[in-house]
Amino acid sequence: MQDRHEWESLLWDEYKYRHDHIWKKLFQITIGVVLLGAVPYLKPDITRALQGWILIAPLLGTVLSLITIFLMHFELGLFARIAQAHRHNQERHGRIRHDRGSYFRYLIMVYVCFLFLVSLANVVVVRQLWLGLVA
Repeated sequence: MQDRHEWESLLWDEYKYRHDHIWKKLFQITIGVVLLGAVPYLKPDITRALQGWILIAPLLGTVLSLITIFLMHFELGLFARIAQAHRHNQERHGRIRHDRGSYFRYLIMVYVCFLFLVSLANVVVVRQLWLGLVA
């Protein structure tokens, strides 16, 4: 009885950790990508002095968001296995009956892909429009 309770407690702790970890990283990555993408707009004098080199910051944001797509894919896969075990345990003991479908993974991946596309569009805007305006 004690071993089962410890296992359930460990499974719940792992579920909470993974869920919180995904959200924490998602917010951190979003802040990083937005700040890196905003660098060319913050000081036009610096943008004028650095010219094309100013693209390094938004490009880093784009690369960060691209890497995040792959890392989130693996992290969400791990979370899905833990969530499935946790939900199965709850259902086995008659605590909660869960729906089979979950949109969590899909929505997170759509958001991260959208973040990548917006970051990429920002690089194009900075390159095509902004650098021409401040030059």
